[in-house]
Amino acid sequence: MAIVWKVEDQAERVLRQRRAFRECLASLAEPSSDVDGAELIYGELVANTVRYAKGAVEVRLELVDHLAPVLVVRDHGPGIRARSRTPRRDLFAESGRGLGIVELLAREVAVGDADGGGTVVRATLPVTPRGKAA
Repeated sequence: MAIVWKVEDQAERVLRQRRAFRECLASLAEPSSDVDGAELIYGELVANTVRYAKGAVEVRLELVDHLAPVLVVRDHGPGIRARSRTPRRDLFAESGRGLGIVELLAREVAVGDADGGGTVVRATLPVTPRGKAA
């Protein structure tokens, strides 16, 4: 497994790395890829750590053998069991839509408790790496 890009810091600082994430991803992606969608996924997942977890977060962009890249966001907060599992029905709500947006844009999303506490989210990005056979 090759980690292409990684950042670890306080969540607010990691959120400011969104542009660096986009530039790294764009350098690896076919022109037809949804880099805008991938950037939005990054923003939503890291913003969730700012809102719910506070503190340190680690973000990795993983690329393996020309498969779609996977964004991994891990926080050290209370974990997903501490959060409300009730789905929001209000489409105009100011909050509670971030993970839903991620699920719509990503090819695949997995959310779970991280070893040692916190939450880890793995999102397969809507990006085709350069050189991948169609």
